[in-house]
Amino acid sequence: MPVIEPGSWLHAETRPDWSGIGSIGRFAVPTEGGRFERHRHRVEEVWMVWEGKGKIVVDGGERYVQAGDIVLTRAGDVHDIVEVYETLRGFFIETGLEAGHVDGEAHDVPALPLPADFPLR
Repeated sequence: MPVIEPGSWLHAETRPDWSGIGSIGRFAVPTEGGRFERHRHRVEEVWMVWEGKGKIVVDGGERYVQAGDIVLTRAGDVHDIVEVYETLRGFFIETGLEAGHVDGEAHDVPALPLPADFPLR
């Protein structure tokens, strides 16, 4: 059974032949020096946010996310992390074997104070 250790991720070059998962791993966008890439995929992608608070864009719509949220992205939807209010950490999985970004451009992600309309739970 493969174990994906912190700092690594499963992708086409590391995926076992028997796996139908395109890629899987972790992401982190810290409040200092955070970067992310606006991108899209040929397959669906699922994120599980396990720590932090931030704002994402999925196919043009903005949405706040926080620990416990699951983000579903359709194939072809442009998605991004555009702001963080606390270091954002999560898990991702691409659902098919056509893994990889279709396009993307990395950018700095600003750390901002928590907006007044952020839904606390």
